[in-house]
Amino acid sequence: MQKNSHLIFASLIGASMAGAQSNESLLRKLVEKGIITEAEAAAVRQDDAAAANEGLPNWVETLSLKGDLRLRFDHVHNSLSDGTGARDRWRYRFRYGAAANMQNGFKAGFRISTGSNSNAGSTNQTFDGGHGRDSLFLDQAYVGWKQDQDWDNDSGLWFYGGKVPNFEKTGWMVSKALFDGDITPEGFEAHYSTGGLGIHGGVYFLNGERRDGESMENLIMAQVTYGFSLSDKTDLDLGLGVYSVESDGLTRTTEGNGNTAGQGMTPVFADAAINYSGMSQPLKFYGTWVNNQVATTKDTGYIGGIKYGKAKAAGSWEAKLEYRNIEKDATWDEMSDSDFGAVGVAAANTFSGGTNIKGTVLQGKYQLYSNVQAAVTWFHTKSEDGTDDESNNRFQVDLIFKF
Repeated sequence: MQKNSHLIFASLIGASMAGAQSNESLLRKLVEKGIITEAEAAAVRQDDAAAANEGLPNWVETLSLKGDLRLRFDHVHNSLSDGTGARDRWRYRFRYGAAANMQNGFKAGFRISTGSNSNAGSTNQTFDGGHGRDSLFLDQAYVGWKQDQDWDNDSGLWFYGGKVPNFEKTGWMVSKALFDGDITPEGFEAHYSTGGLGIHGGVYFLNGERRDGESMENLIMAQVTYGFSLSDKTDLDLGLGVYSVESDGLTRTTEGNGNTAGQGMTPVFADAAINYSGMSQPLKFYGTWVNNQVATTKDTGYIGGIKYGKAKAAGSWEAKLEYRNIEKDATWDEMSDSDFGAVGVAAANTFSGGTNIKGTVLQGKYQLYSNVQAAVTWFHTKSEDGTDDESNNRFQVDLIFKF
């Protein structure tokens, strides 16, 4: 009876001070004096933990936090023929966010990042400003719903709304040459996949407000994808899509170059990828074709590449070689890969990104640790239409930390 009263006494103290350091100290003292046993103290600790978690919903256990930091040296362009010097810069990128599976079909997430409010295709921050503070922006803020409540597979029906993750993260098969990997579009998406067949649609708002003298400006996109196995070691993925931008939206930002002024934009794009797993490392061949249906000239682009290996586990590596030829009105210059630029895109002796570019991309990655990666990328480019026949070499050296 005395032992039971001691245990009840200890439990009452534990309940009143659940989770506190002083509670643990008191339990140890009670064990030292022989008032309660170690087993009884363990039972109190277990009750304390249950009481602390009692008020938390189950979905809290699915909350995940993750981020990354990238350090980069960027040799943007060589010295130009008009005497303009080479451009080099040191930069970093920081991103951090959270996502929660709410265990009822919904998931929600957000992410903050460095970057610029005027450039949707870059989250880089250059070391400058005399050590002054740098800005952080809301990079993602979204909710998703999946019919089967299983977010670990890409089958069934699912939706996204808000400032959503990049296209490649939500179900699309879209080349980063057409839509930069840092873009986080604002709007709504719907996806359905069954038996390898996927149907995808999205409405995104470049300006989501209608008022006197100002109208909404939208980007609308749709795609059909199909993936199947050619053999036990070979898979084939195909995609056919189209997007259209309202004419007023084409002048909303100022980062891209290459498009003809006033040119409408309704590109059709086709993608194909062959994945082969019969070697010591995975092998991938891929390609994209794009044609702007409302342009009469300089309306086509194509991308072809090969990738070998996969840099994921410590000591693993990958290499990629890609060729791109993007005519000036083939796709929207504002959304294309912000790192792929050339001299003569907009004018002679001027380097810029966008369209009207052709050239190669050679990239290698090595996984130093499971959460630390080194990468080197070389872009060898020139203007597609010959506005400036000067070729350019851009080099990027990255060190990436994930946490």
